[in-house]
Amino acid sequence: MKLSQERSRQTREQILAAARALFAVQGFEQTSIDQVAAGAKVAKASVFAHFGDKTNLLAALGLVEIEQIFERSRRLVSAQMTEPLDQTIHRLLAPWLDYFGTDPAFARLYLAQSGLGTGPFTERFLAICHELEGLTASLIRTALPACDEARATMLSRGIQALLHEVMVYRLSGWMADAAAARAMLGDFLTVWIAGANAGFSAIAGGGDTSST
Repeated sequence: MKLSQERSRQTREQILAAARALFAVQGFEQTSIDQVAAGAKVAKASVFAHFGDKTNLLAALGLVEIEQIFERSRRLVSAQMTEPLDQTIHRLLAPWLDYFGTDPAFARLYLAQSGLGTGPFTERFLAICHELEGLTASLIRTALPACDEARATMLSRGIQALLHEVMVYRLSGWMADAAAARAMLGDFLTVWIAGANAGFSAIAGGGDTSST
């Protein structure tokens, strides 16, 4: 590695370490780029050069963990399903819920996807969120043969909305711990998938699922 590349890597790691420490102590919103630069012992311009803005800095911190969770999610989906669909999806999403519960600032970043600006780290973060939706849809299509791609995508988006709802409850302090959050997600998924099963069973049998 060239000396300039090594210095750049070291600077990036110093900035990440300083940001991680400051976010943990005083929170994301209360931390300024000036404080991060001072903590990292680098110029403020260096922080902007490496990360663009504070949101991308937060995304960069979370992406290390998120990438690992996503890889485990991918392996889960590629394995043969041996349990009911709602339980499989719960196993897919529970690690995400657990991680977001330990990092409220990053959880809020996930909830505010539509408002994120462009940047190398936020773009990768958004891509992973989209891919998670695709993994969920893939599980649905495997378990429900009558479900086409469009319907699977619709159901997957609904499941992501359920995940968002549980995250809001957790972030608001309305539930005690990770176990309570997992239980709520499980209850939501059981009802959601039961409804989907009933609907697609009716479709397969030639029934009419519309209201009269």
